[in-house]
Amino acid sequence: MSKVLAFPRRALDAFFTTGIVSGAKSMKMSKLLEGSHLAIGALLLLAGAGGARADVFDVTFNNVTFSAPCIGGTGTCTEVINGSGLYDQVANTVSLPAVQLTGTYTASLDGFPAAPHCVSQLCLPPDVLYDLAANTSDDPIEFSADLPTLNAPTPTALVSDSALYIPSTCGGDQATCGVRGDFPLGDLSSPSGTYTSVDVSTPEPSSVILFVSGIAMLGFLSLRKLLVIARN
Repeated sequence: MSKVLAFPRRALDAFFTTGIVSGAKSMKMSKLLEGSHLAIGALLLLAGAGGARADVFDVTFNNVTFSAPCIGGTGTCTEVINGSGLYDQVANTVSLPAVQLTGTYTASLDGFPAAPHCVSQLCLPPDVLYDLAANTSDDPIEFSADLPTLNAPTPTALVSDSALYIPSTCGGDQATCGVRGDFPLGDLSSPSGTYTSVDVSTPEPSSVILFVSGIAMLGFLSLRKLLVIARN
């Protein structure tokens, strides 16, 4: 006659009780981990949404003035720069430039970041605004704006290293160049005047999606918590 092996009843009761309790604890731990993962995910989505920016600044020059004795010693000549443009700090590009030079010379300084033709030793290092209308075989008039900060919502002075370059041919597109009474040729720095720079960046489409997803996930977690409280 074969012998049947059997667990004692106490052992069986203890086994099933332990299993049920362990299962409940495992389920509770699983829900906690799931909730923490969702919360972390939501926070990461919101963080990503806040960091996705284009860093575009609306820079405006206000009466940036270079002064020097006129050629021939006939008094003081000035060149004044006014205008604005949108500067993308990440791409290092300028869009919608509208910067004007007035004084002895007149030019639209709408080129950026480096003149395609500038061979003189006095040419300003990149990045510069320059006269797009200059003859392709002549060095153009250039303006280098040294800004202490791009966060300048109120008028702020430019750094003294800011410079204006008037080449020997004045770009080949000026009525007069280097004659008596004109602004002197070469480089000149330390202008007066101010500039403003305002962040006009807009969240990228992907950041909007991340932000909405993060908010929705946090809303889901809050709703689930309320349901659990109501059920208990």
